[in-house]
Amino acid sequence: MRETLQLLFVFVLTTFSLVSGNAQSETLTRTIMVTDTVADEDDESIMFPASSDDAEQENDEIDALYDDDLDAGWEGAAEDQNILTTGLRFRDITIPQGAEIDSAYLVLTSHEGKSAEDVARLTIYGEASANAETFTEDALITDRPATSAQILWEVAEEWELYGSYQTPDLAPVIQEIVDQPEWVSGNALALVLAGEDQGPSDLENAREFESFENIADPEDGGDGQNHPERIPMLVIHYQIPASSSGVVDVRIMVTDTVTDEDDPEITFAASSDDAEQENDEIDALFDDDLDVGWEGAAEDQNILTTGLRFRNITIEPGSIIDSAFLVVSSHEGKSAEDVARITIFGDDTDDAVTFTEDALITDRPATDAQVLWEVAEEWEIWEFYRTPDLKEIIQEIVDRDGWQSGNSVALILAGEDQGPSDLENAREFESYENIADPEDGGDGQNHPERVPQLLIYYSGGTTSARTFSPEVNKLHLYPNPNHTDLLNLEFEHSGSSTIEIYSLLGQRIKSVSAAERKVQLLLNQLNPGTYIVRARQGKETYVQKLIVR
Repeated sequence: MRETLQLLFVFVLTTFSLVSGNAQSETLTRTIMVTDTVADEDDESIMFPASSDDAEQENDEIDALYDDDLDAGWEGAAEDQNILTTGLRFRDITIPQGAEIDSAYLVLTSHEGKSAEDVARLTIYGEASANAETFTEDALITDRPATSAQILWEVAEEWELYGSYQTPDLAPVIQEIVDQPEWVSGNALALVLAGEDQGPSDLENAREFESFENIADPEDGGDGQNHPERIPMLVIHYQIPASSSGVVDVRIMVTDTVTDEDDPEITFAASSDDAEQENDEIDALFDDDLDVGWEGAAEDQNILTTGLRFRNITIEPGSIIDSAFLVVSSHEGKSAEDVARITIFGDDTDDAVTFTEDALITDRPATDAQVLWEVAEEWEIWEFYRTPDLKEIIQEIVDRDGWQSGNSVALILAGEDQGPSDLENAREFESYENIADPEDGGDGQNHPERVPQLLIYYSGGTTSARTFSPEVNKLHLYPNPNHTDLLNLEFEHSGSSTIEIYSLLGQRIKSVSAAERKVQLLLNQLNPGTYIVRARQGKETYVQKLIVR
């Protein structure tokens, strides 16, 4: 029986020092993310997070979207010849138009050991779309429009079970996607790994790698559990001008995995990045809706406040905020007579922390900038509504001396005493844990598309070289550029780690294991050039670019 999955996002954004005078060099790391909550095939009472952002196709048929592995390549047995294709979609690609892609690659974890004789010829290309949609069972992966740029990955090396492997450089594919006129920072992109007919063969000329729903099968020596650290990952190294423009599009994200109150065997993904306060008390952090405004009934008068925290705000110091909005999805219909007066302000701090049950939302320091949102329109259930422009609030936060790209922003929506009323002068909107209640005509499932969203449109920005700070970069690499033959790596914490160096063609050149927080590597066998350093410590993965001179 499939075990209940525990969801942990590996959602890392690492920024490192400048490499040229007018360009800012950055690294973006994204993994496949949850899109659905589905029922276990053997026990429908057990729900687990799943994703339709990774998918398989066998010849001209889509396989099940929720599986513990993905196959790409060719099955050449005489009685069963199949071309296997995999599609991978990555969201929140916060790379602006005009960026120059230095290198890009996929990192995949093997689901099955394969010999070097088992050669898979995989052609990797992108979906030629400015904002790729997720995969469905009624549309072929290969029917999506393809980029002109295509990369052949001839996998002719031995794969070990649960080993980690990297594709060749996919920079031309990613460059073509982000160069499209309709591309906007924060959009999604899809990559396709297509097999080909390699002729009759007793070998299975294919590779199998872990999916979002990966399970370490006990028959293969695994523990029967899901392993988030093995989810397919996309790494993009890119440069943007010191002055640029773009949009940040972020949503409330998972922070916890909690146990169902009615069934301890069921766990679900939750977030403390959205929270409610009633008068001077914090409500439960995990709820299917958020309330803000005023309850004015004579016997029950309450001021309702909501806090929303958004992570990875990739806006550089000195940027100009052109406009900013919250987009929320209504949890309950309301008439236009039910007017809610809501004051929106920011948490006046460099890097907002998540909410807790022992600290009031309203005790956080407030920005001077505040915006009144007087909601006097009819709301329909599960429809989307937008706040007034919040640019002055966001501008005040990013103008702080301690602000850095990648920090978190918290916004507070505070109700006020509107006096006695027979109306509930409030609005209710969907939380991270939103559930479409069957009593309201819903399906009883969580809907990720209804999670609160923050949109920020910005331009300009100045950058300066960054020094190492454990709070920002959990892995410090120095000297870089390197001309000493000795590379120092410094983790935030001690613990067992694996450190690998790759060429831009995806060839693994060096691999070492270490237990110390500070590690030294000899580079005397490396030719001058650009390399990728990838380190794993526990469930964390760090990726940085290394220049050897």
